[in-house]
Amino acid sequence: MLVTGVLVAVAAAASNAVGSVLMRSASRHHDPAAGRRQALVALLRRPAWSAGIAAHVLGFVLQGVALGLTLLTVVQPVLVVELPFTLVLSALVLRTPMSRRAWVAVAAMAGGVAVFLVCLVPEGGDPAGTTATAWLVGTAVVLVLLAVLVLLGRTGRARQRALWFGIATGVTYGYNAALLAALGPVWAQGWSGLLTAWPTYGVLVGGTVSFVVLQQALQAGDLLWAQPGITLANPLVAIVWGFVVFGERVAVDVWLLGAAAGAAAIVAGTIVLSRVALPAVAEDVDAPSGPGPER
Repeated sequence: MLVTGVLVAVAAAASNAVGSVLMRSASRHHDPAAGRRQALVALLRRPAWSAGIAAHVLGFVLQGVALGLTLLTVVQPVLVVELPFTLVLSALVLRTPMSRRAWVAVAAMAGGVAVFLVCLVPEGGDPAGTTATAWLVGTAVVLVLLAVLVLLGRTGRARQRALWFGIATGVTYGYNAALLAALGPVWAQGWSGLLTAWPTYGVLVGGTVSFVVLQQALQAGDLLWAQPGITLANPLVAIVWGFVVFGERVAVDVWLLGAAAGAAAIVAGTIVLSRVALPAVAEDVDAPSGPGPER
């Protein structure tokens, strides 16, 4: 189940990356003079935009399946490969070449995820058996943390605003994953089970909040500062939640050093990719496009 869950999580990351690239490809042909409503209508008429949304929905479903197959602390770290997937696909589809340094960072992230999973090997945990008190306390901590990050984002300048809202976005992603993991045992009951389970509505509310916070991070206009928080806070919150709230556990031995080394490679790769590869993609998407066929 572990290997299958990891493979499904990789597929979820790849699907999200395809969705991001398709939506960015559609956005390349926007009219800078058009208003927001006109721009949105124009995007909805583009097959690439609709296909991108469908790919994101598929990625969400695959993430849920992965969380039903293996532990939260395994699935969420795997999903960080969405960033290198997105940038590599962007290089191919949007023709935004990646430097040698960027490719090294991609390899570091991939290797870091592999080492992290091999060395950590979490076990146990029971989202369905988690007490109401644990859920309430954990949720309260997340809400307080989110409120602090949003306050810092609103009072900060461009870079600080992007940084704090980026971290806030990652926090909501990690919490939403915990809610999604709690729905795993409910899926066997079909739609009736899903509609009567409170985490279902928690996912809907959490998804809305994460979308709003993500827009604030993107509107700050500095992906170099926003992306690391979006990518890294997600698995960090999920890992803490898995160990502290769900009761997952890991052996305390020398293998933890390997897990720490893998985590360090993921962090370093994320920061390097955000600095050397994201700017080219952002500039390419934001730049007005000339005449030519849509891709």
